Amino acid sequence: MVKKKKFSLYTAIMVVVANMIGAGVFTSIGFQVLDVQSGSAILLLWIIGGVIAFFGAYSYAILGTFYKKNGGEYLFLKSAYSEQLGFLSGWISFLLGFAAPIAAACFIFSDYFSDIIHSEHKASFIGIPMVTIYAAIILFFVTLMHSRSHKVSSVFQNVSSTIKIVILIILIIIGFFSKHKVDVDFSFGEKFFHDIWQKAFAASLFFVGYAYSGWNAAAYIGGEVVNPKRNVPLALIIGTGTVSILYVLLNYVFLINIPMDQMADQTDVGIIFVEKVLNNTWGRVFGGVISFILISSISSMVLAGPRVTNAIAKDFPKLNWFSFENKNGIPVRALWIQSFIAFVFVATSTFESLIAMIGFVLNLFTMLTVIGSIRVGLRIKNVSGLINKIVFPLFPIIFLLFQTWILIFGLIRYQNESLIGLGITLIGIPVYRWVKRS
Repeated sequence: MVKKKKFSLYTAIMVVVANMIGAGVFTSIGFQVLDVQSGSAILLLWIIGGVIAFFGAYSYAILGTFYKKNGGEYLFLKSAYSEQLGFLSGWISFLLGFAAPIAAACFIFSDYFSDIIHSEHKASFIGIPMVTIYAAIILFFVTLMHSRSHKVSSVFQNVSSTIKIVILIILIIIGFFSKHKVDVDFSFGEKFFHDIWQKAFAASLFFVGYAYSGWNAAAYIGGEVVNPKRNVPLALIIGTGTVSILYVLLNYVFLINIPMDQMADQTDVGIIFVEKVLNNTWGRVFGGVISFILISSISSMVLAGPRVTNAIAKDFPKLNWFSFENKNGIPVRALWIQSFIAFVFVATSTFESLIAMIGFVLNLFTMLTVIGSIRVGLRIKNVSGLINKIVFPLFPIIFLLFQTWILIFGLIRYQNESLIGLGITLIGIPVYRWVKRS
């Protein structure tokens, strides 16, 4: 048997960073400034989002030190609750949890990329929209990169994610030293308190939460990380902390360089920012930069998703076909099946419908996992210094309170899509009973 190579701590951190940083940070603020006009209130939105994501990462880190295998929520829920609940989370991950966000990221990538290549936004080839073709091409390319070996996967993920971080740091530095500053109210006066108590502030938190999603990515590849007991928790916490700092700083430079009325209701704030501080030509170039940034996001999800399917397949003989690994230990069948499902979403769905459909059920399983971290933390000895009287179980409880509100808000706002996602999850119950039969 060929000994599997492992992912380093740096790769695990990059998987978290790449999973988190997508188009959300460039689009969310355009909707926030429609109703929230205080600069300090907007920054507070991003600080709260970062803190909550950090509390979630802390909760997963507790489980990551105790359960040192691939699988993420499937492994955690199976171990902390029951095999059936774990299977349901794996079932929804297989059908929607990764394939749908991958397709959504491919949509955004192709949208930006198409704008650079074609002057006409709705360009097509033999009747097929070019945005669909570009999405399919990038999906195939990234899947091919991750189907070869751990070394190729690591290099591709590390390089693309590192470039992404460098790009954001460059944007932040340019913003700080720009000569195109505007007046923004960062005080904590009447305007600040008015904004944080209105419904628009709460609604904005929902979309900020989406921009921070992906903080749990390292948990899915725990079994393939060097020294997972130490490195998986570190990857979760360092990756989430890094992204939180970058997000707050990036939104700060957006606020001090772009008048709010020019950002309002805009989904391409990143391009507006570059055009403002540099020029229109660079703004067009930045559209290509955003499309490149999304490649590492697609890559991290393509990398993580098959590990869940592979973990489930190893536990159930009837699903053994999905557990096949190539000579380098890559779950290639699960990898390509995931990409096929993502391609179906690319060809048949829209970005908005995909995100709305998966939001409710994924948040539900995340909450159950964090509750599981409390249950595990209360009955085991201190793990790597993570459990202490000051932060445990305070951090997980705060996360659960926030996530409960997110769950209710999402259900009210996207009722039909949420119920569809819940229905697909429940179909997993008879599927579980079928695969459980020997």
